Amino acid sequence: MIKAYYKLAKPGIVYGNALMFAAGFFVASSRGIDWPLFFSSLIGLSLIIGSACTFNNVADRSMDAKMPRTQKRAIPAGLISTRAALIFGSVLFLLGAATLFFFSSPLALAASAIGFFVYVFLYTPLKPKTKYALFVGAVAGAMPPVAGYAAVTNRFDWIAALLFALLFLWQLPHFVAIAFYRFEDYRLAGVPLFARAPKNDRERKIAKQIFAASLVVLLAGCLGTALWRLL
Repeated sequence: MIKAYYKLAKPGIVYGNALMFAAGFFVASSRGIDWPLFFSSLIGLSLIIGSACTFNNVADRSMDAKMPRTQKRAIPAGLISTRAALIFGSVLFLLGAATLFFFSSPLALAASAIGFFVYVFLYTPLKPKTKYALFVGAVAGAMPPVAGYAAVTNRFDWIAALLFALLFLWQLPHFVAIAFYRFEDYRLAGVPLFARAPKNDRERKIAKQIFAASLVVLLAGCLGTALWRLL
């Protein structure tokens, strides 16, 4: 059961966003890295992201039941009830917000809360209705490096805006590539997409390669930023 709750928070998304947070934090840390602030802020943000993912799982439970890839998720599989998931998500959010409130900066909390609001209350209900939900979701996905930067500086300046813009733009081809090679899953769930169905296995393979390449570029950027500050 613990594993089911762990997966309910979509740990892969949490870890990916943690990297983005770290990149923003390290960019802002020109006078050395404040490790207690780093870890407390990271924990707070991760809890809020896990909460957002949990609420997203609740909202997507009907769609998830239609896709072979997601049918075994905790809610459609009956491992966790909707009520229990809502309680779990609420607890994660409260813990995350309290951690950021007491141990980080007000702007880091605000950036995290904005990302949560956009993902849960805008992107999630829009996803089954319009393909343009992609751009709304990209706003939420671009907030972690801003939160990391704000944890150190407690301000939103041109550097924070640049971090936001870079990650926002990176997400667009990344998620179109996912939609392309997983087109059939999304079609079964009735999710509108910018992508069309791949004509053959070669096109599907190219989409997977673009997806993988985008991850490599993102990881290289984050690691490069970390090494730049640590060495």
